[in-house]
Amino acid sequence: MLANAGSRLLINVHFITVITIMMAVSGCNQAEVMKTPDNIQPLVQETLIDGVLSNDASMAVTLGRSRTLSIWDVATSQLIHQWSDDDFDETNYLLALSGNKQFLATAGKQKISIFNLETGKLDIRWPAQGFNPDASISSLFLSQTGSTILVGMNDGSITVIQRSSMTMSLFKQHSAAVNHVELSGFEQQVLSTGLDGDVHIWAAYSGELISSFSRPQQITSVSFDHANRRLFIADALDNNVIIDTQTTQPVSHLDYLERYRYFRQALFVNHGKSLITATSKQSVIYWDTSSGKELSHWNITAYNAGTTVFSMVMIPNGKLLTLSSDGALETWSL
Repeated sequence: MLANAGSRLLINVHFITVITIMMAVSGCNQAEVMKTPDNIQPLVQETLIDGVLSNDASMAVTLGRSRTLSIWDVATSQLIHQWSDDDFDETNYLLALSGNKQFLATAGKQKISIFNLETGKLDIRWPAQGFNPDASISSLFLSQTGSTILVGMNDGSITVIQRSSMTMSLFKQHSAAVNHVELSGFEQQVLSTGLDGDVHIWAAYSGELISSFSRPQQITSVSFDHANRRLFIADALDNNVIIDTQTTQPVSHLDYLERYRYFRQALFVNHGKSLITATSKQSVIYWDTSSGKELSHWNITAYNAGTTVFSMVMIPNGKLLTLSSDGALETWSL
């Protein structure tokens, strides 16, 4: 009897220990999920169609459901420029900001407008085109100085526009809608992704394919760390990989649980050693790129059921700045 009682006592103590450990682990995870922002700055009182942050985190651009287009100073939350839907020939859906913050591009289904942000005036407006005459605009990008414009279309074509010479080169790089375009390699190469699941790096002037990668489903997020040759791509079923673009070999895969949604945004930080992703909902996850292990995760502040991250950049002080679909800026300590 004593032996049996002792056995039961040992089991009970062991059970209590396990429960204690589980509670401690659960408490740590809960603390990570409930991380609060260092600062919250609501910019608008409506949900956004699109929004973008400048690379230096000093400027925010919001396109609201009312079709009001606004330029904001992040430090003061002061309005710099604003346009209404009446200022455009057609309804806008997409935004792109030049790296030097001097030019803003907006796009509807068929037309592109370029604004000079120093004067607040319209610089140029013209219709876009694809190989299919009925193609519509699906993605947009402005170079560092705004001199080069990339326009992706829903027929898989991409137009490279040089503003200085006003020359346009049209390339058919994808078999489905192009959902991301950007310049890389000292603006000599284009990185493009599509709903066909393909990721291409190609010469901007000739269209010649340099390297190509693919995922089983449509690409939902991509990040290219040019200096450290790291490329992250993920599709709608969370098939993701971090690739060394020089060797074209996988570096790692993100090790995540099924509770996360597909990745909507991605950003390399810490010289390519870390990666930040935002899901289709409110979650932001911080990763180690070498191991693919999660370092921490948390939720942005949600004002609506469908709140998600539209844009995120690193602030010079080492913190993360996010712009949500609710039009709110949040600063996070990593």
